Amino acid sequence: MNQIRMTLAALVCCIMAAQAQTEEFTVATLNVDGLPQKLIIPVNPDGPGEKYTPEIADFLLNKKYDIIGIQENFNYYDYLFPKLDAAGYSHDRCYSKIELENFRYPYPNDGINAIWRKGIKGERTDSVAWTESYGIISHANDGLTNKGFRRYELTLDGGSQIVIYNGHWDASSDFDDMNGEDGPDSRVRMQQWRQMRDSILNHLDSRPVIIMGDANSYYCRDSIKLQVIDEIEATGRAKVYDAWIEMEQGGIFPEMVEGVVFQDPGARGNVRKGEMLDKILFLNPTDGGKLTALAYRVDSVDYVRSDSTSAMLGDHFPVSVRFRIEGAGKDTAIHEIQADRQQQEAYYDLKGRRLDGLPSKKGIYIHRGKKIVVK
Repeated sequence: MNQIRMTLAALVCCIMAAQAQTEEFTVATLNVDGLPQKLIIPVNPDGPGEKYTPEIADFLLNKKYDIIGIQENFNYYDYLFPKLDAAGYSHDRCYSKIELENFRYPYPNDGINAIWRKGIKGERTDSVAWTESYGIISHANDGLTNKGFRRYELTLDGGSQIVIYNGHWDASSDFDDMNGEDGPDSRVRMQQWRQMRDSILNHLDSRPVIIMGDANSYYCRDSIKLQVIDEIEATGRAKVYDAWIEMEQGGIFPEMVEGVVFQDPGARGNVRKGEMLDKILFLNPTDGGKLTALAYRVDSVDYVRSDSTSAMLGDHFPVSVRFRIEGAGKDTAIHEIQADRQQQEAYYDLKGRRLDGLPSKKGIYIHRGKKIVVK
């Protein structure tokens, strides 16, 4: 009997230790402006290109971010990754460069990567293409590439586990914004938000979730609060927060505005009503680990080219958040139980990217290890 009591006491102590476990870490999101500068005609002549992309790597290393989600990393990853590799960071790869001789529509490169420092263990589990996009030779040309999101499972140094969603949503062009013609872009963008929302709920377990990326979204223009945050919370399974709202806005979301929302006068970068296009949201499961935002930063001051005092390294500033995590140990029973529930129907394209639901277009797909043809 005494031995049983001692075993139970040891088990309780282990559970309490796992629940009390806390760690701090910093995540950042950055669109690295990596479109090719020229194909036949200039595409992105003002982008960082081969000359300044290595300086972006220097910037990221100097900031000592623990986890970085990057977007639009199309043609210059060979200039971004070497310094990060040398410093012991890990990352996944893009599919291929955008080059004219092998271009096909939509180009099968989402331009998305995640990077994490030495000591963190992780893997990419899914690459999901948006089911809808808008604009091929107009409206910001979003349909030319295979935009979407990637999902990562990471374990921090102390054993805390998190899930990262890193995405790149459809944009509205400045012309469309100014002329009030971004309605189709906004409609598609919200469909993409709902697609990510459903994926999060399909995979949700006891691990906290971080959503980040170039959202091309403003709360004053897109219905993210109502259709994503409120819908997830309505399930009773999690609470959802935006780090900017929590740390800079006192928890108050901007009201949606009818009509055109102009850029803030004198602001550097795409800012409307004080809000950035780039987002870091986080989700705490009802029965699981907890993230707390400790600091929110737009790292704009020194994100400049070495031969200039004002020219930005790219067209977005890095947005970073310092988090504390607690009660998210890797051995929680909830995680194991809910992981078993996730073994359900899954479809993948021939690039290995998981689809959210049944394939909607003709083609060849993988259904849990078997090839299927959709006619």
